[in-house]
Amino acid sequence: MIITRKGIMLVVTVLLVVALGLLGPGIYRKVQRTLYGVKSGVTLEGQLVEGLLEHELYDVVASLAETSYVEASNASCNWQTGEITAEVIGQLVDVQSTVKALLDAPAQASVDLVTVLILPSITTAHFQPIYRGPTSEPRVALMINVDWGDEFIPGMLDVFAHHGVSATWFPTGRWAKASPDLAKKIAQDGHEVGNHGGWHGSPSEMSRSETARLIQEGEDLILEATGQKPQVFAPPSGDFNQQTVAVAAELGYKTVLWTVDTVDWQRPAPTVIIDRIKSKVVNGALILMHPTQPTLEALPVILDYLSRSGFQCVTVTELLSD
Repeated sequence: MIITRKGIMLVVTVLLVVALGLLGPGIYRKVQRTLYGVKSGVTLEGQLVEGLLEHELYDVVASLAETSYVEASNASCNWQTGEITAEVIGQLVDVQSTVKALLDAPAQASVDLVTVLILPSITTAHFQPIYRGPTSEPRVALMINVDWGDEFIPGMLDVFAHHGVSATWFPTGRWAKASPDLAKKIAQDGHEVGNHGGWHGSPSEMSRSETARLIQEGEDLILEATGQKPQVFAPPSGDFNQQTVAVAAELGYKTVLWTVDTVDWQRPAPTVIIDRIKSKVVNGALILMHPTQPTLEALPVILDYLSRSGFQCVTVTELLSD
């Protein structure tokens, strides 16, 4: 008779089970914990958990998870006092990862709960107007406000595509509604679409409810035309007050102004637009433009200059991301 390796292992296993059965269930459970449980001396948040098996660990970790949970909350504005309440970063315990960490831990190890942070969508940064992005890296964002000037947008899109650059376009809702195909092409070409309001109004002269309507109407019409939900708000004409910023914040927007204003809406010579950018561009600059003929003519030179100067052009949201 030929005895295989598999047969030998089967015999050994049977004998072991029989032996453990003869020695009693207490010995069997002890061996099981030694082989499959948490190693000797391991603690979780200071609590000794040695010998616990996987199904037992889930109960222990779940119990601790309840006391470690922190609910996230957004920053908010007290409209009576104007005081801004800071956001709270939430926390929850990854039970499965914590159990795995315990089972993998060497003897005498101290293990902490594996936690996951829950970031609020509205922070105190939303309640301050932004004139410039982070300055630690040579990155800038080109911003194009649009309420008129359809004829020059296709050419600008071609220039951006040729240079591999994505900008942030801020259309008004009424423009997006009037030119939905062009608005959609901006988004399809990989650009970010921001919110310039539903119409070209003056937010600083509006009530709180009218300001909210200005922003929400812009969002609805832009989303309908482009399929992209705006995340940043550029007030028409750069007109705003603290109420404008707070209303935008509560709607989930950061309010952005500019670092460099090309004043191209006055249609100066292309060289004037180029020189304005050259003289003022810095790390984190927000560069404001409009779809005009001199802007279109200046754009290739501007993008070449920024590239040669070591600046990377990104969208506003990319620039402001932490």
